[in-house]
Amino acid sequence: MSDLRTAPVDTPQGPAPEPPTAGGARRRAGRLVHGAALAWLGCLAVEWLVEGRYWFGELAGAVPPFAFVVVPLLTAALIPLARGAARWRTAGAVVLALVLGAGQSGINIASLWSPEHRPGPDSVRVVAWNTNSWNQLLGTQDHFYAFLKAKKADVYLLHEYQHVTPDRRGREPVDDLARLRAEFPGYQVVTDGELVTLSRFPVVARPAVGPARSLAPDADWGTRYREAKVLRTDLLVKGRTVSFYNLHMPVWNSMTDGPLSGAFYSHMRQSFGPRQDQYAGLEQDVAANPHPVVVAGDFNTTAAMSELDPMRSRLDDAMGASDDLYPTSWEEGGWKPFWRTDWAFTGHGARADAYRFDSPEKLSDHAVQDLWVSVAPAPRAGEG
Repeated sequence: MSDLRTAPVDTPQGPAPEPPTAGGARRRAGRLVHGAALAWLGCLAVEWLVEGRYWFGELAGAVPPFAFVVVPLLTAALIPLARGAARWRTAGAVVLALVLGAGQSGINIASLWSPEHRPGPDSVRVVAWNTNSWNQLLGTQDHFYAFLKAKKADVYLLHEYQHVTPDRRGREPVDDLARLRAEFPGYQVVTDGELVTLSRFPVVARPAVGPARSLAPDADWGTRYREAKVLRTDLLVKGRTVSFYNLHMPVWNSMTDGPLSGAFYSHMRQSFGPRQDQYAGLEQDVAANPHPVVVAGDFNTTAAMSELDPMRSRLDDAMGASDDLYPTSWEEGGWKPFWRTDWAFTGHGARADAYRFDSPEKLSDHAVQDLWVSVAPAPRAGEG
């Protein structure tokens, strides 16, 4: 009998099982990504519920606005680590977070494809700037005035026409009107509290706005400083009345104290009501104003905060005329971090043609808003 031997038959085999340690690490990573996506979505929900309604909601201003897009996108890149139904739940949370947070990101996505914005031949140049206590702390007055004059703006909306006390916690008035008029011949000068508006165009009215409407004509400077945070001047621009709102909203935090101190949160509680009153007064005045409007200044508010929502829904953010993908304006310490706290809006027949932030040349911790505005002709009788 012959010796018959059966050759081994190869049987297909699946992939080698993952080592227990690798599989466990992958599962843990997937759970972590899933949890992070749900946690971020939960934070957005809480912020939506409290921001603008309760004083502690102002903490949203401490979040760099780009995080409202970057965090979901980073989470999306890790979705493959999640498994099964958790992967789909993670993807759904990421998409919802992007939808909810995109409008708070401050990212000017249209700058990626829009043509370069240039001023028109009839554009009015507007400069809005927080002068850092009227250049009390940085530079020289000669540099300060030379810097302003070099802008050659038609309208200047300047804030912090004031000095700080030696402890830097108080504010006191300054009187620089004589030099202002000497440096800007032909301009009209309007002041109220810490606000100064310079205009080449005639001033036809200056209605009080918001809490300033209740001030007595002889109210002292300290009272006007606290209550008059919006200076409206109606200017006759090429035959049409245009309202310019120069504003500096109360700051929501106390940077000098820091978030680890009780004074920081006391300041938040105390400033919340006055901020809401100023914003409400501005919104009501703009809503009732039939003229073209330009609203610009230091809002002390970031893209993540809801106080801007009424302006953004009623008027056009000048960022639409900017070529900057992520405009920032607060230059604390001489470097540009992540926040835009200075804003400009146009509407009712006024339109931003070009908009940019210029360096303050170390004269201030805020960049300069440089804005070119065109105004539509007044409608004829029986039109509009």
